[in-house]
Amino acid sequence: MQDEGDSMDEMNNRNVEEIQPAQEESIESVQAPEPSIDELKAQVVEITDKYLRALAEMDNMKKRQQRQYADVLKYGKESVLKDFLLVYDAIEKSIASALGLFPDDDNFIKGLRMTEKLMLETLKKHGAEPIQTTNVAFDPNYHEAMMQVTRDDLEKGMVADEIEKGFLLNDRVLRPAKVTVAS
Repeated sequence: MQDEGDSMDEMNNRNVEEIQPAQEESIESVQAPEPSIDELKAQVVEITDKYLRALAEMDNMKKRQQRQYADVLKYGKESVLKDFLLVYDAIEKSIASALGLFPDDDNFIKGLRMTEKLMLETLKKHGAEPIQTTNVAFDPNYHEAMMQVTRDDLEKGMVADEIEKGFLLNDRVLRPAKVTVAS
């Protein structure tokens, strides 16, 4: 029995000795030659370039997000203000009707005018300003021409009358003014 045990141990030892040099050879063949200083410098330049580009992109992204956030704060209430313009229009029409139907009822008309003033102040508080229509030339960026009228007191192309008040929201047209234009 001892002979068999001794021969097994010898076989295991030989296998281990054969495997170890083979492993050492494969480890040496896997190791790449060390890069030269010029190659390392090129890698440093490449990595530095990538790093600087990533920083610039992050900075641009930050600025873009800040602009978008500022626009949301500046123009985010646009749809609500457009709805309030309908209320303003109703107040304006009420004043015109009251002047026609009840010209002697000063208190009623005064109350409607106070409501109109409050509405305008509230719109201004939120950045909505009326578009200028008196003594100005027609500008398609701010005015919507409803018709042309013949007026001797105005030059051609000037706004003659305002049909519906237009508004700007922080220098952006919220609603163009509907006007007549002198021809």
